[in-house]
Amino acid sequence: MTIVGGFDVHREQITFDYVDGDGLVRWGRIRPATRRTLRRWLAEHCPDGDGEFALEGCTGWRYVCEELAAAGMGVHLGDPAEVAALRGPKKRAKTDRADAQLLRTLLLEGRFPESWIPPGHVVETRILGRLYCRLMDERRSWQQRIHAQLFQQGCPPITALLSEAGREALTRVELSTAGHHYVDAALRRIDELTRQIVPLRAQLVTFAHQQAGCRALQASQYGIGVVVGGDHVGRDRRRPPVPQLRSAGALCRTRHHRVLLS
Repeated sequence: MTIVGGFDVHREQITFDYVDGDGLVRWGRIRPATRRTLRRWLAEHCPDGDGEFALEGCTGWRYVCEELAAAGMGVHLGDPAEVAALRGPKKRAKTDRADAQLLRTLLLEGRFPESWIPPGHVVETRILGRLYCRLMDERRSWQQRIHAQLFQQGCPPITALLSEAGREALTRVELSTAGHHYVDAALRRIDELTRQIVPLRAQLVTFAHQQAGCRALQASQYGIGVVVGGDHVGRDRRRPPVPQLRSAGALCRTRHHRVLLS
């Protein structure tokens, strides 16, 4: 191993701190923080791909890990919360270099809190899962706005707002001219979102059926379906925790949304 170092990744720059084969510590910044700039830096400083770098799993980790792997470097992705805990109480002003140095030190000492680096197809599915969550949140928000408008103008509540009966009931409510315009615009936006949500959900469900880890979760004794969300495929909150969740092949964490396939 020739190089052992740490990358502190930010939107403006990547701060590096590494020890070379002669034991010399080198540090600096890679600007701008883009894939192409990082690729040039790696070709210049690590032409043989003999080394390892550690970084935290914050925004931007994907392209950095991909470029390190493409250059033949060892890649170590750490949990930010665990890294912060290992940093201990702050005794001086925290700097980007200090963060990169800490990552390098933890890696050298064998104390770096490793996180699983998902393969490309899982990363892509996470993006679609996050998109699905955002679209669902926006559609729910428009429904809530319609309910608020009905209440504001003294109309009785309508259940199952997006059903055929619910839409029929909306045509009979006593709203002002502006209120009708508001509801019509909200329904058009909901329909537009639905046209994006339906095929996206089908794509995620198809992936879940093909993923071994997802099938394992479905077949578990807890009766859990596949959860597709912002960050992971997880468990139904009404069920007890699943100790084997990580080994079962969970995709990523979620907050609100579930696609239950069982």
